[in-house]
This record gives sequence, structure tokens and C-alpha cells, in this order.
Amino acid sequence: MSNQNIETAKEKFQKLIEEQLNRIEQMKQGSDWLDFSSLKPIIIGSCWGDGIGEIISKHAQHVLTEVLKKETEEGKIQIKDIAGLTIENRAKQNTAIPEDVLEELKACHVILKGPTTTPQAGDEWPNIESANVAMRRYLDLFANVRPVKIPQEGVDWTFFRENTEGAYVLGSKGMDIGEDLSFDFKVITEQGAERIIRMAFEYAKKNGKQRVTVVTKSNVVKTTDGRFSRVAKRIAQEYKGIECDEWYIDI
Repeated sequence: MSNQNIETAKEKFQKLIEEQLNRIEQMKQGSDWLDFSSLKPIIIGSCWGDGIGEIISKHAQHVLTEVLKKETEEGKIQIKDIAGLTIENRAKQNTAIPEDVLEELKACHVILKGPTTTPQAGDEWPNIESANVAMRRYLDLFANVRPVKIPQEGVDWTFFRENTEGAYVLGSKGMDIGEDLSFDFKVITEQGAERIIRMAFEYAKKNGKQRVTVVTKSNVVKTTDGRFSRVAKRIAQEYKGIECDEWYIDI
């Protein structure tokens, strides 16, 4: 491995650090939360994706249109089609989300998105970033909230998955150093961890839940997951009556 390889890696790593520090500053400034009760109209963008996405999105949009028929007729809801997120168009422009498509997505309050093809090394498409990951980052969709209820088994869980950090945030920005060494990265920030953890605790508080479980690998991935664990324990102290425990992901 040459010194030039190492210097090139240093330059790339410095750029990644600068990008993440800029992202932290944006989080510190905060975001304006939309009050959907006061929005008129609420604009829903329908972005079908590609492959099976076109098939299932067609039917999903049909259901959505029927369910919201009254609100649409009253001008409370507007559904608009957004084309251009097919793998063919993304590959042609060599980008995860073409700029014109991204601007249309940003103009919507809600997005109905179908599945999109994520290329991988060796297939017929250029190895561009996942459209899902790019969309989460560009629109700062940090919280993936997934309820799971099985009443007959006493299961009533709500998962809060952090969408914009962890191993995915720099998934397309790893680096090869020479011919024998490859690096990928995992990122956790104080601000990113706090907002997803606080959202989970606020949900528990408002819905009468008595337990928040933090899932990490902080026993092995000690720096990033360790930070996430510390933030969770700090925030938990603000919510009396809600138990906070931690489970390792492979248990």
C-alpha cells in the first residue's frame, strides 16, 4: 500500500467528517413540525417506483383515492403523481434520486412510495445509492415507526427505528484503500440519537406505555452504539414511571 493511497483516504475521510458536522449543525437549528390539522390542502405525492412497485402502488393509490374521496372533493387532500424514480431513469442520470424528482418530493407533505430497485455490484445497473436511503437523508425522515399488535398473544409493540444514522447513512461512501482493504462507516450523533429516543419516550408517555427497550450492540460496537446507550439512559431519567432497559440485537 502506497503513501498516496493513505493520503487519498485521509482526504475522503475528512470530507465525510465535515459533511456530518454540517448535518449536526442543521439538527441543532431544529425543524419546523407540520400541523396537519391546519394544512389545506395536504399534498400527497404518489411515486410508484419500479418493478413490482408499479403494480402494488397502482392498487395502493386506488385504495387511498377511495378512502380519501370525500376529503379530496372538499379540497382538503390533493394527490399528485410523481414519475421518474424508475431504475432506468435513475441509472441514466447516475443518481439515487434525480434532481427534478427530489424537488417534487420536497413539495409534498406525504409520500406514497412504491418499492425501488437498489443496484448491487455486478448487476446490469450502475452501483448507485439506494433511493430509500437517499430519500430518508434528503427529507430528514429520521423516524420509522412500526406498530406490531397480536392481541391473542398479548403483543403490543411499537418500534422506533432510526432512519438517517447508523450503518446506512454512509452506506454508499465507503472507500477502498489499495487493492486489499475496504472500509465502511457507522455514524451516531448526540442530536440524532436524542430525537429518536425522545420520540419513543414521548409516545410511551402519551399512550400509557410503561417500558422502553433500547436495542443496540453496545457491548461490541462500543463507540457509536455506546453513545446511543448513554443518550437513552440520560433521557430515561426525565420520564419517571417508564422503565428503560437495553437488549443486544443478537439475543
